[in-house]
Amino acid sequence: MGNNRRFVKAQSAMEYLMTYGWAILIIAVVLGALFSLGVFSSGTLLGTSCIPAPGYLCSSPSIGTSGNLSLSSFGQSTGSTIYNIGIGCAATSSSTGLPGNSLALVYIAANGAATATAANGPATGALTLTSGQTVALSGLKCFGTTAAALTSGQAIGTSFAGSLWMNYTLSSGDPGSGNPMLTAKIATLTAKVS
Repeated sequence: MGNNRRFVKAQSAMEYLMTYGWAILIIAVVLGALFSLGVFSSGTLLGTSCIPAPGYLCSSPSIGTSGNLSLSSFGQSTGSTIYNIGIGCAATSSSTGLPGNSLALVYIAANGAATATAANGPATGALTLTSGQTVALSGLKCFGTTAAALTSGQAIGTSFAGSLWMNYTLSSGDPGSGNPMLTAKIATLTAKVS
């Protein structure tokens, strides 16, 4: 009778281990699958935001796989009209991380599309914003922490965090000839490559 009781206890212990062993194995497989899908990576928890400096507006930043930034709405309400607008996007929080001393700003055409990169913005055809006016921007090249431009092949879902910088003048004349180019950090942004 003693051997029979031991056998029943041993069988009960084995059934207990097998039941809970299978449950633990299934949980481990599910966690492994979720981890490989990136559910637990911090990039998936990161939202998209554009936090403007006082007097500016920006919303809905998105970065394409080519490294170009678009904003659904960009504007200013500084109380004066600004001219010859050029915008740069960099992963560093200060201008020292931006390539070149011109901040590698892409000048914006009146329709909001990015045009040529230049140290001095074009005096004709460049975007002018009156106080309270907003436009959509597209095609802005962003620069990473190494001061190199983000290029095509950016992985979808990866995040970019950085700042927007703007060059502008306060009168419509040609920049440089008595019409100084001013530089300002206008926003901090976080965006996912999509």
